Amino acid sequence: MNISIIAVGSELLLGQIANTNGQYLSKLFNEAGHNVVEHTVIGDNPERLENVLKHAISKYDSVILTGGLGPTKDDLTKHTVAKLLGRELVIDQHALDYIEQYFKEQGTEMTPNNRQQALVISQSHVLENKHGMAPGMLVEQDGKHIALLPGPPKEMKPMAKEALLPYFLNGERTIFSESLRFAGIGESKVETELLDLIDNQSNPTIAPLAGTHEVNVRLTANAETEQACKALIGPIKAQILQRIGQFYYGSDDTSLEQAVMENVNQSIALYDGVTEGIVFSRMKDFDTDNALKGMLSHNEQFVSTHDTIEAQLSITANIIKDLFKTDIGISILHENDSVYLGILKHKQLTIQSFKMPQRRNLIKYRTPNYVLMRLLNWLK
Repeated sequence: MNISIIAVGSELLLGQIANTNGQYLSKLFNEAGHNVVEHTVIGDNPERLENVLKHAISKYDSVILTGGLGPTKDDLTKHTVAKLLGRELVIDQHALDYIEQYFKEQGTEMTPNNRQQALVISQSHVLENKHGMAPGMLVEQDGKHIALLPGPPKEMKPMAKEALLPYFLNGERTIFSESLRFAGIGESKVETELLDLIDNQSNPTIAPLAGTHEVNVRLTANAETEQACKALIGPIKAQILQRIGQFYYGSDDTSLEQAVMENVNQSIALYDGVTEGIVFSRMKDFDTDNALKGMLSHNEQFVSTHDTIEAQLSITANIIKDLFKTDIGISILHENDSVYLGILKHKQLTIQSFKMPQRRNLIKYRTPNYVLMRLLNWLK
């Protein structure tokens, strides 16, 4: 289902508050297997809102509006929707009883405009507001769904999750997601490799998400049971890993350094001439078996820049391996626009390299992921 989200409120356009509702709804419905394809923010202007609504209803399966359900004159969302759909506004007695009881308990007089909050669009599914006064509603017309939710996040979030989402799932489905985590590959490359799968997605859905120097691909399925969801995800996951599996290191909450250390079964020492100890520090956080014995930062006294990069890697990997008496010595060096990784075991040196611009932040922060990914593949 393709969804358009419309946030109503001039305070959003003025920058007085942030549109956190849109962010929350996108995450909620994308994880449920639907596609949020458009975000719009509109002020408290019925003519503009009507134009935006016409556009959204004509193009998408569902429209979700937040805001404009309160008691003041500028709260005109449901009036505008009702007018556009040719429906009347009627009093929802349950909501009115709640509002009247609230003012009674507060010992204050209920002003007439508060009755407006109990108005709902005729023949709509009323969504109970357990944290405020104005109920939400879901209208079905001509095969389209139009949902109206309150603006305050403390009211909107539970209503969206507990009252609205079940309608989109027919009240019978289970949602399950698995995030595949990749490092050493860019988001554009991931999309290129998976473009045909993304274009043909239905259930499960495929959503590439850029992280910090890594990419996640979230697979979301809906079915009657979690086991059935996993069965739907399985074949798509296999196709993805067949194409870019060399960059895959784990799923969900698994970190790259955790995946590396889970595959370490011998002692290691590290010579780091690039990342200022970041690689060692990240690995050490998951070194439950004390496999990491030590690290040296780059010292030009150990090698000559006149030596080839292969010779420099061999020398430094041997130095670190002998110094800490480990099974494996690892050296990371940078030359020109490339980073080199040397892994020494049983006098056999494996060298890998990758291009890396000499801008310091890229060398220092992106390099650790590239190094860890290559080390993981070597360990496997």
